[in-house]
Amino acid sequence: MRTVAILDVLICHDGILFSSWWHHSLPFHLAVLGFYGVMLFFVLSGFLIGTIMLDLLERGTSLKGWGVFLLRRWLRTLPAYYFWLFALLIPLAYFGPYGVPWDEARHALPWFLTLTQNLGWPMVSNWYGVTWSLCVEEWFYIAFPALLLTLLACRIRPATAFGTTLAAFFIVPLCWRLSLPTAVNWDEVTSKIVPCRFDSIAWGIAAAWLYRSSEAVTRLRKPLAIIGTLIILTTWLSDVLPVPLWTHHFQSMALFDVAGLGYALCMPAMMRLRTLPPLIGPAVRSISTHSYGLYLCHLPLVMMAGDLQARYGLGRRHAVIFTILTTIGGAIISWRLVERPCLKLRPGQFLP
Repeated sequence: MRTVAILDVLICHDGILFSSWWHHSLPFHLAVLGFYGVMLFFVLSGFLIGTIMLDLLERGTSLKGWGVFLLRRWLRTLPAYYFWLFALLIPLAYFGPYGVPWDEARHALPWFLTLTQNLGWPMVSNWYGVTWSLCVEEWFYIAFPALLLTLLACRIRPATAFGTTLAAFFIVPLCWRLSLPTAVNWDEVTSKIVPCRFDSIAWGIAAAWLYRSSEAVTRLRKPLAIIGTLIILTTWLSDVLPVPLWTHHFQSMALFDVAGLGYALCMPAMMRLRTLPPLIGPAVRSISTHSYGLYLCHLPLVMMAGDLQARYGLGRRHAVIFTILTTIGGAIISWRLVERPCLKLRPGQFLP
C-alpha cells in the first residue's frame, strides 16, 4: 500500500512539473492523485500506530512504554527528515534558488527545525513544502497519546478513554475547517494546516479498533474493501458524473472524511494481503522500502532540475533523467545510510 501511495504522489508532483516543461497541463485525474496518495499514507499510518496503541492499552503499559512508542516513531521518521533538510540546503545556498531564494529558506529554517512550519497556519515557506504532511503525522503522534493518557489519568475506563480521544480527533479537525473563511485557499490552507488533517489519520485508528474488536469486520473484509474502493473511485471521478455529488463547500469540508472512510474500509483486507505475483513482488517491496526516502527527496529534486533547466540551459529530457536518477539514488542513500541504521537503534516496544 505504501507503493501505491508514493506512486500517486510521484505521478502528481513530478507529472505536473514535467508537463509544465513542455508547456502542457497534467490531466486533472492524474494531478489529484497526490491528494489520494497522501490520504492513503495517513490512513495506513493511523492503522499501524493504532494497532500499537491498542496493544499498549491492553497491556496497561506505563508512561515509559508510551515514551518508547514515541521514541520508536521518531527514530523512524526524524533522522531522515533532518538529513534531507540540511542536505537540500547545500545546493540552495550555492546554486539556488530552486523554489525560493536562499534568504527565505534561511529565515524559515527555525520553523522547519521544530516541525512547526504549518502547525496552526499555512506553510511559512514553499521551500521543502512536501513536509507539511510529515508535520501532521508528528504532531498526531504527540497529541493523540497525550489526550488519551490525560483521560486515563482521570480514571476513565481505557475503552471509553480511547473512544473519546478518537472522537475528539474527528470533531476538532472538522470544526477547525468550518471556522476558516469560505474563500480561503483549499490546497494551501484547509488541506495543510496540522489540526485540519488529524481526522485523516484518525480514520486509520478507527479501522484498527474495529478490526480488532469486531469479528464481523474480519469476516466481511472483502465486501468492505469493495465498498471502500467504490467510494474512492467515485470521489476521484466525481467531476465526470452526470449529477454532482455535493456542493463545492461541502466537498472542501468533507472530502477528507469521505476519502478517509473509503481507505479505512479497505484496511482489513489489505492487512491480509501477504503475497504478490513473482513478476511484480520484488519491485513493489523495493518501492515500499524506499517510499519514505522517495517522499522526502522527490519534490526538491524535481524543482532543482527545473531550475537547472531554466537558469543553466539543461535540456528538458536531461532534466527528466536528472530527476529520475537523483530521486532513486537519493531514496537508496536515505535508506542505507540513515533509515536502516536508525531502525536498528530502536528499542523493542514490548520488552520482557
